[in-house]
Amino acid sequence: MPEDRKALVSNIRGFNRFYTGLIGLLDETLTHSAYTLTEARVLFELGRRPGHFAANPGGPAGFLARALQIDFAPAVSDIARELRLDPAYIMRILRKFSAAGLIDARAGPDASRRRLLALTLRGQAALAALQAAADRDVARLTADLGDEEAAELSDILARARQLLGGAPASERSEIA
Repeated sequence: MPEDRKALVSNIRGFNRFYTGLIGLLDETLTHSAYTLTEARVLFELGRRPGHFAANPGGPAGFLARALQIDFAPAVSDIARELRLDPAYIMRILRKFSAAGLIDARAGPDASRRRLLALTLRGQAALAALQAAADRDVARLTADLGDEEAAELSDILARARQLLGGAPASERSEIA
């Protein structure tokens, strides 16, 4: 690996260690909530894009899924693929959410046996609390920045997302 790439790798890894420590990502829970970072992200994905499909159990679903008459497998594969996580881990999270009353499965738009996973009012409240706490944490983190520094940081973060391929297409033309 060329020296300049070694330096880049070192700088990115150093920044990752700095930032994860700064915002407390190594803590057991996110923003001192009842949820881990991964659980919070799954909750966010369910809230951001309701409409992950579940099915009425007819196949090999777990005990809780059978008891609640929900098979999370279709939703699990979508979420696991999007977040690049183990489907079994996502299944455990969805079962935990279901048991806690954070999600439910509603009738789908067609007459099939498919059902939409959606946040319940309790799930929406949990997500709103997580988002508010995260917003407060970031606001506190950036409170000492002047307007020009805040704008510069925002531009740098947007540019980094673009360079690493993470900026949505709608933002790519705005970041130049």
